[in-house]
Amino acid sequence: MGELIARIGVLEFVQALIELWNGVFLLIMIFSLMLGKHTHRVSSRIKIPLTNEILTFFIALFLYNIFSVIVIVTEGAEPGIWRNVKIVSLFGYYAAGAFQTLLFLQLIKKHIAEKNNMKKLGYAVTAVQLLQVPCIVLLAATPFTGALYYLDEENYYDRGELFWVWYYTTIVSFVFIIAVIALNWKTLDGFLKKIVITAAVIPLIAFIFNFVHSEISWNNISASLLAMIIYMLYEQNRTSVTVQAVTELSETKRQLAERELALEQSKNETLMAQIQPHFINNSLMAIRSQCVNYPEVYESITNFSLYLRSNFEALGNTQKIGFDREMESIEAYLALEQQNFGDRLKVEYDIGYDSFSIPPLIVQPLVENAVRHGIATREKGGTVRIKTRYDDGVITVEVTDEGRGSSNITTQQSARRGIGIENVRARLKYMNNGELEIIPNENGTTARLTFTVRGGMDNGDGIGR
Repeated sequence: MGELIARIGVLEFVQALIELWNGVFLLIMIFSLMLGKHTHRVSSRIKIPLTNEILTFFIALFLYNIFSVIVIVTEGAEPGIWRNVKIVSLFGYYAAGAFQTLLFLQLIKKHIAEKNNMKKLGYAVTAVQLLQVPCIVLLAATPFTGALYYLDEENYYDRGELFWVWYYTTIVSFVFIIAVIALNWKTLDGFLKKIVITAAVIPLIAFIFNFVHSEISWNNISASLLAMIIYMLYEQNRTSVTVQAVTELSETKRQLAERELALEQSKNETLMAQIQPHFINNSLMAIRSQCVNYPEVYESITNFSLYLRSNFEALGNTQKIGFDREMESIEAYLALEQQNFGDRLKVEYDIGYDSFSIPPLIVQPLVENAVRHGIATREKGGTVRIKTRYDDGVITVEVTDEGRGSSNITTQQSARRGIGIENVRARLKYMNNGELEIIPNENGTTARLTFTVRGGMDNGDGIGR
């Protein structure tokens, strides 16, 4: 181990460990998607968008990570068999990266251009895809010419003279994807927008970081974050789609839907128990340690770690949690948004009572809606207020924002009554026998949760002692 660290360096060794853990994490996510696709009876009747594409992406990303680890650990190894292994791994690493770019370009073509009969956009996507052809030709020739990369006599990797052709072609592809999403923002499905913009923006930021700090492969670090975020987005969307379908079923199918939902939660709980929350946290902390000279990035990763850990724990949690735990995730989320909005976003807490339990991710979606569809609609921003009260056996939680109000309801405001709200309403009713009200007024919108407990104090299951 000491010889390996001395040969490749501490930073490269830490990066290899992170990517190795991420490979394990990717295998679990791939297993989760395949298991849900082939064994879940509700999923056989409900089409979850982009399942095949995301599964394919995770497989490609897994190979990308494995090839990267092999390239790192064989740096400076004795020539011979290790040189051949490194040559094959480098080729596979570049090929897997190119495949991911082509995959998301094809996703744009299929789910936006072809679905909406946008022929000009289809031609534009094809043109960008054709830009990849010279890169693939260069990759095929590189083992013989060293065009993109080469290995020196001591078996160390270095970039070739034409590496920048590959580099800038990839950047152009990601910028093109972002531009397509931006130009069609209002007409696209919300889940599709989140997946594609995440898959383009995070790698693009990594490419930019590579100019500033080239000692670390930010591309590989971004791939680890990208996998976690896309998996979380997919699971949240799968839950939303499933809940929407369940609410449309007749009363005779209600019990069957609840059993299937319990099976899905049980599967998630098993998978998340294998992942272990500290693994995700340790990975993010390893990345955070590289950012000590960037205080804002350091703080953002800290808050994001707390937010991500809370959401992943909620995926496999079939039990209610204390309101204080929900607030920890909410506060981390609001801290991240305050970095985005600056002085435009203010937060006020009026927590008069917190000794009660709720289903996980009940209040947080309401807070996210308050920011996105309330504060974001005002040029000067505004205040999000979170208030709790207990009065004569009734617990009330209110999330209030300063949006456009009832005098000027927008499409976004109307969308707040959509799938996310219905998901909260259904779970609150099922687990706490509670109610959710959305109350627009001239000063903004209030989301109010109410549920009753007996005996005056909550004992953890929503029913007082």
